[in-house]
Amino acid sequence: MAEAAAERGWPGWGLSRVDARASAARILDAARGVFATGDGSGPLSRIAHEAGVGIATLYRHFPNRRILARAVYDRIFSEEIAPLLAHFADARTSRDVLLDVVEKLDDVAAREPGLVSAMGGLTEATTEQLRHYTDTLGPLLASAQAAGNIRPDISADDIPDLLALGAAVLGSTTRLAKPARRRYLSLLLDGLNPARATPLPE
Repeated sequence: MAEAAAERGWPGWGLSRVDARASAARILDAARGVFATGDGSGPLSRIAHEAGVGIATLYRHFPNRRILARAVYDRIFSEEIAPLLAHFADARTSRDVLLDVVEKLDDVAAREPGLVSAMGGLTEATTEQLRHYTDTLGPLLASAQAAGNIRPDISADDIPDLLALGAAVLGSTTRLAKPARRRYLSLLLDGLNPARATPLPE
């Protein structure tokens, strides 16, 4: 294997950038599979073996378990959460989109307990990911507010914390059936409703 040979210092076996990206992708695939079994604290050598790379290659890409787990979560977020945010532009359904996002975040937490454990928690990572979308959410939020769909004193900076908090609250409870979970998430998000809302403190 090229990675193993390169780690042993054999001449002519240096990895190209394409090879490096491919090995990183295999490591992320393997890590997601291992973490999905609930094993968030097992030896990283297992992940390296599943990915078909040497342990030194794994550490070269991901220096520790938390960084590796975070990279796996970032990929899941880009694949499963980010596409939902694109629908936020429709002011008529913006509240439902936020509800879908929180529900999907809770799905990830339920499905990936090993990953959440390896990351050391979901809320901080989720907030950081959502903050990447603050500039995008700003004009979309303004559009939703102009349509009367979201209270006017919510700012784009509030959205990441609100969504992460909603996911954390549901994630800390006993797992609910999907209809019940959506019911309680909907109740939590009623605070976004402009009708009869009292002004938020600064």
